[in-house]
Amino acid sequence: MIAFADPVPNATDIAQRLTGRSYLSWSAVSTYLKCALRYQYRYLDQFPEEFVSSNLIFGSAIHASLEVYFQEQLAARRSLDLDALLAVYHESWSRADLQDVRFGKTETMTGLGQLAERMLQAFLDNDLSRPAGSIIGIEEEMQSPVIADCPDLFARLDLMVEDETTMTITDFKTARSRWSPAETDASEGQLLIYHELVRQFTDKPIRLQFAVITKTKQPDIELRTIDPDPQRIARIRRLIQNVWTSIQAGVFYPVPSAMNCPTCGYRDRCSRWIG
Repeated sequence: MIAFADPVPNATDIAQRLTGRSYLSWSAVSTYLKCALRYQYRYLDQFPEEFVSSNLIFGSAIHASLEVYFQEQLAARRSLDLDALLAVYHESWSRADLQDVRFGKTETMTGLGQLAERMLQAFLDNDLSRPAGSIIGIEEEMQSPVIADCPDLFARLDLMVEDETTMTITDFKTARSRWSPAETDASEGQLLIYHELVRQFTDKPIRLQFAVITKTKQPDIELRTIDPDPQRIARIRRLIQNVWTSIQAGVFYPVPSAMNCPTCGYRDRCSRWIG
């Protein structure tokens, strides 16, 4: 009798077994980089979070409004007004369990609603609300093998616009203030991953940009472009490979941070961690 060796599982199979997902996303990679233990709790153990930050719900509600706005432009070639966008914002909030939402010390639902109104009006007044070119993707999902010995990469692209010469990928962010160059550099991996996924399907140059909408008294929108030069792309590829190697090896540990810990839904569980 001939004995056959068991097939060696590939990275996608391993990812499916560990996390229930056959892919890696930038959100997962970023979570690991900020706190490896939080990655374990969220993606491997899949523990429910003790609470959800109001910032997360707020940002998701703004994103939902922008998604519906561009979908209407694509389908009917007309623009929604502020009231319509605010209706989407409030509907998004209505789906959240407010008992699980943790608000900042000075935050109220009314105050956040007024802030959303100012931010969405700033968006409508900005050229971003009137893309030059054809909208070809809104919250477009892509999954493909990109990096050797790693699971597929997965991305959900906020907005893809194409003209005669260029493909433009825009990711919308909400932020307390204008991004510094350091904040832009820290986030560039997300768009560089998008570049590697999209370039498999187009021969046109790809423009990468963050549209940062500030949560200030007078909201502003600033574009931060990312240059997809080969050195940066090689660096992010190596980074993802190293993160994946660490995940497979079970390297998980807390990373105390004055910026990240207060809004982490695993604070109590993390405090009981002993390795």
